[in-house]
Amino acid sequence: MNQSIYHRGPDGEGYHMGSGVGLAMRRLSIIDLEGGDQPIYNEDKSICVVFNGEIYNYQSIRKTLISQGHRFRTHSDTEVIVHLYEQVGIDFVNQLQGMFAIALWDSNINKGYVFRDRLGIKPLYWSQAGNSLLFGSELKTILCTGIIEPRLNYQALDAFFAYTYIPNPLTIYSDIHKLRPGHYIEYSQGDINTHQYWDFSFTDEVPQKTDTSHLDTTERLITDCVESHMVSDVPVGAFLSGGVDSSLIVALMAEHTTEPIETFTMAFDGLSVPLLDERPYARKLEGLYDINFNEYTVKPEVEDIIAKLTDIFDEPFADDSVIPSYYVSRHTSQKVKVAMSGLGGDELYAGYYRYIGFQLSEIYSKIVPRFIHKNIIDRLIRLLPELKSGGDKIDHIKRFSKYAAKGPALRYVGYVSSLDHDERSELLYNAGTTEKIDFNKTDALITDHFETAGSEDILSKVLYTDMKTYLPEDILALSDRMSMHFSLELRVPFIDHRLVEESTHIPSRLKLHKNCAKIILKDIARKFIPGEIIDHKKQGFEAPMGAWLKNELKAYSEKMLLTDNEKFNQLFRNRGIKTLLEQHQSGQKKNNKILYSLITFKSWLDKNPDIKL
Repeated sequence: MNQSIYHRGPDGEGYHMGSGVGLAMRRLSIIDLEGGDQPIYNEDKSICVVFNGEIYNYQSIRKTLISQGHRFRTHSDTEVIVHLYEQVGIDFVNQLQGMFAIALWDSNINKGYVFRDRLGIKPLYWSQAGNSLLFGSELKTILCTGIIEPRLNYQALDAFFAYTYIPNPLTIYSDIHKLRPGHYIEYSQGDINTHQYWDFSFTDEVPQKTDTSHLDTTERLITDCVESHMVSDVPVGAFLSGGVDSSLIVALMAEHTTEPIETFTMAFDGLSVPLLDERPYARKLEGLYDINFNEYTVKPEVEDIIAKLTDIFDEPFADDSVIPSYYVSRHTSQKVKVAMSGLGGDELYAGYYRYIGFQLSEIYSKIVPRFIHKNIIDRLIRLLPELKSGGDKIDHIKRFSKYAAKGPALRYVGYVSSLDHDERSELLYNAGTTEKIDFNKTDALITDHFETAGSEDILSKVLYTDMKTYLPEDILALSDRMSMHFSLELRVPFIDHRLVEESTHIPSRLKLHKNCAKIILKDIARKFIPGEIIDHKKQGFEAPMGAWLKNELKAYSEKMLLTDNEKFNQLFRNRGIKTLLEQHQSGQKKNNKILYSLITFKSWLDKNPDIKL
């Protein structure tokens, strides 16, 4: 199990074997390079801990514990966990600021605990086999045991083809689960129970603060989070995309170090439709701050990468921004072990275009009579041809129109779905597959969060939903797998629970107003970075998959999808897949998300021929 994730920690390994328990870990040496090997124990070795991640406030906790009589033998953040548990019990987790997957065994009571950090920055998979608990940082740690039969989870299959990733707690395997963020597992003599230790919610009872006060508090917290995330005994670099989030992170890093910061920026060429290039904006930080600007230009080998991604993720995953992430992680890992990222700014402060579209849809649904929309406007919009450039504008307009008449929660499901459940049932799946899926449950993976956000504010509902679903199991999963595949630790200061909790009190008008997104974050950024970075059109870190499927990947996609693979054909309608391909190639409808999802699923199926359907 441990060897299967060698890439997550090539610097060392550690094991604890006891009565009824076996723990193992791989080490990527970041803090206390000489003394931080795991497992780490308390003074009498009755309590044992292994963990993946970083505890950013470990030094202040350590100082307090020493004053309370605890004796430390290392300077690592891991040892803080052991002694803090001794001091306060399982509530220790609430004092930690960081990203983590923690396993703790207490031989005094023959009980074990497994924790996942509050927001799901670090992954944690688990499965029950009889009276045994199996867990690990990647699916392969469980699969390689041979103990769990690999059976297809049809509900997860449908969720994947709806959302391009599989939301927690599901995995593609029926008997393996993702531990939800902010949760822990308690194991005792064969009893396995999950508990929630942290949550957040939006509220309509916003504290009476001035706009300036919100701005000052948020700036102070962001600055503190960046500074605390720089704790390391090795150099810390940064991804620099040229956008607001990563540029602000780099600027604040420079404010808190006397050493030049290594930054990493990617560009792609050699393709008929290259990835978007924001290097001119990234370069604008040169001269303003002490940075070493590392720029790489590569030609993506998309077909080869798709095959590699199957091994990296262990389950289907079809967010195509994984392709540029693969390259930037690979090149960054050649110079540093740790890198900062601006991930999370869009989810906290409403940076995605879909948030603007959703707010507009609320207004549209109230002022345009349903009869006029359905019989005139929507019919005309459906006739619009897709852009030859492969852009998303027409596709977004069609989605806006198609789901305008639905209630807010299901409207949002429509916006983030590749195909709605009628299309999946009638076009994608064979009858036998459809019979095994509850489409309402797939919707509920999104709508349940939408309805429990704690606020009636429509933007708050959307942000809460994304932070519970899209953020941990798409964006953070992608970033963790790509970085750790190259033995690179990625840190995400915006996804600090203190910032998340504070963001829930910020009025929506300070995040998004009309077509102005991330208002409060941009106001803060103006103190540190040039206006050209802040005001240029958001481009996003994604691949032009729609165009690639018409050009470089045309033959490959047809070869992959028009297949004689027995299990693939048992699950899907060959005629429906042909229709999806023809619609996309002709420009009738942009189907890149569902086609890329099918390609990645087929690649996964080819690598897992023993999967039980």
